[in-house]
Amino acid sequence: MNSISFELDKNGIAVLRFDNPESTSNKLRQIDIAWMLEFLGNIDRQLDMIENEDEIRAVVLYSGKEKSFINGAELREYFNFTLADEGRGYSLKAQEVTEKIESSRAPFIAAVSGSCLGMGLELILACTYRVASENSNTYFGMNEVENGLIPCAGGTQRLPRLIGTREALDLILSGETIDSTYAKKLGLIDEVVPSEILLDISLERALQISNKEFKPQRGYFKGIQHTIVNENPIARKKLFNDVRKQANKDRRPSINSPIMAIEALEVGMSSFNRGLHVESVYFGELVVSTATRSLIRTQMALEKVKDESGFSKTGVKAKGDIHKIAVVGANNLGNEISSLAADHGVKVRLKGRDDEEVGSSLKYCYDHFKDKYDNHEIKELDFEQKFDLISATADYSGFKRAQIIFECGEEDLKFKLDALKEIEPILQMNAIYLSSSFVYPIAGIASNSILPGRVIGGRFFNYADSSEFVEISVTDDTSKEALSEVIEFLKRLGKIPIVVNGATGSYTTRVQLAYFNESLNLVSEGVSIESVEDSMTRLGFEEGPFMTIDRIGIDLVLKASNIIYQVQGDKIKPHPSLGLLVSNERLGLKNGQGFYKYHKDQGRFDKSVYKFFPVHSEKSQSMTNKEIQERLMLAMVNEALICLDEGIIDSPQEGDIAALLGLGFPPVIGGPFNYVDSQGAGEVLKKLHNLSVKYGTRYISPVLLKDASVSGNKFYDN
Repeated sequence: MNSISFELDKNGIAVLRFDNPESTSNKLRQIDIAWMLEFLGNIDRQLDMIENEDEIRAVVLYSGKEKSFINGAELREYFNFTLADEGRGYSLKAQEVTEKIESSRAPFIAAVSGSCLGMGLELILACTYRVASENSNTYFGMNEVENGLIPCAGGTQRLPRLIGTREALDLILSGETIDSTYAKKLGLIDEVVPSEILLDISLERALQISNKEFKPQRGYFKGIQHTIVNENPIARKKLFNDVRKQANKDRRPSINSPIMAIEALEVGMSSFNRGLHVESVYFGELVVSTATRSLIRTQMALEKVKDESGFSKTGVKAKGDIHKIAVVGANNLGNEISSLAADHGVKVRLKGRDDEEVGSSLKYCYDHFKDKYDNHEIKELDFEQKFDLISATADYSGFKRAQIIFECGEEDLKFKLDALKEIEPILQMNAIYLSSSFVYPIAGIASNSILPGRVIGGRFFNYADSSEFVEISVTDDTSKEALSEVIEFLKRLGKIPIVVNGATGSYTTRVQLAYFNESLNLVSEGVSIESVEDSMTRLGFEEGPFMTIDRIGIDLVLKASNIIYQVQGDKIKPHPSLGLLVSNERLGLKNGQGFYKYHKDQGRFDKSVYKFFPVHSEKSQSMTNKEIQERLMLAMVNEALICLDEGIIDSPQEGDIAALLGLGFPPVIGGPFNYVDSQGAGEVLKKLHNLSVKYGTRYISPVLLKDASVSGNKFYDN
């Protein structure tokens, strides 16, 4: 179905309206290549009509959706390209469209409300004048590079000519989005207006420009002085060399898009047409590459998971009226959740163990909002109002009207059960209790509740205020209404909640423990810890498994391993080194000594840790990086497959996103299920069988992998 409509007003101003009736956002989408070429051809035909119609004096590009101008291309369309030449042909067609917009006798004015990303931004770059809505839903960005691509409709050439080379490189390479105010400051947008008058102002500017009553004021590269200092050939050469050097340093394995984007910009600064040629060639090469396809599948999975709602997960619509929460635990996690909730207009009652801890937490929250004020992210009035939403106590006073209780206390079962027992009599009957734990399955906590259906697990990862992902653990008894409310509330806080069946330990805990256990086994077999750490960071993980164990806490990893062992048996048997390390008070980052020695949170590997691996030989066993990587990846992949087989997770996409956002899987791998698709189910099955023969039951694969191997089906077939 065509997403573009055409209207002409009495003044001869045409409005090309983008509005995809089948989606909440506008994306340039196709079912196959022919559909997309027809779609772009339709734009061409509209433009050809405009060229031949004397009464049309100007054109306004507008969206029928307030929150979405054009979000770029529909990512799944790119899987229709099998050859680089097909991708290049698509780019050439897109470049032809923007060239027609730019060279048309009728000036084009962009009226932007909502997200303007990727090809959407490339389209408006070709316009004569750009007006944007000032609402918070309007933002701009070039997000192609983070998906393993580069802009393909002339964006690498027009953006630096409009806002400057350095600024264009920053926007393209970072993939970050900017709001209307900053876009105007950069020179990307000409005018920012209230959303209510966006179309009226755009139509007025279109008429004024066509009558030559108004001429856009735009300084080339922000003025003569800026051009002389920053855009001369010597300055540009140094800039490109510096940026290329940094891009190579930051380069993720197999991801070539940053370097290719830099080269397209650099070539284009001396010749616009040569730059367009390089852009189209590189886009064609990238769009059919294995690494890019993996990144695109990951992005598609992320979008699918983000679209899940409380209703789609439970069949029950949330009331969405959460206005007060309570937080138990005045630690880092509790402080971050409190600040985050207050930032979103929610009242918070925070409980610490004593007045000193309470005071420390309030100071943390005050500093959080003060930093935002100092960085001009919020106004002074917002600063005061947000901080005033937080109150703290050393007892449970003020908890009665809390609608959700976040229990963020220490990883101690007695503490968690005691807290639940003390709080429940105070709460309203419809309150929801969210307990955060890496160690303890939620079933064991919920079974001690008066209302077990309203006790839910919620594991936050890293920093609660900045990390997107929250793993929600439920049991068969969990109330659908309570779960729906939790999902919607977390989404309101900007989180991506993924629901797992946590009766036998959460999905991320099980996959992570399989990873840790196999890493420890490698060391016992004679592989050095340094080799394991190096292999996994080379693969794209931010840190190696032993650094992660230290950060979580060796004692907590041991606790979690023992609990999973009770349920799973020998498959994830706790490694003996963990007990030895804990008994020798090597707990990790929390007490400054684990696999690493720490000084001010900076760790240096401690070779004395080898004495806790009696079988270990100081001379490392000969294993290549690839062998180490494959052994550890297959341990995680197999556990993820088992979790899907057991119904711990609902879909491969959720399993991959949880691994990506929660466990730090490299985006180019995309998660355990994308890994299986990339390698082939038959190949993964064969490797797991060989490992099970050599190392035992922990590598025995589930039936669903065998079925996929026989059928040839992929987890991302649909």
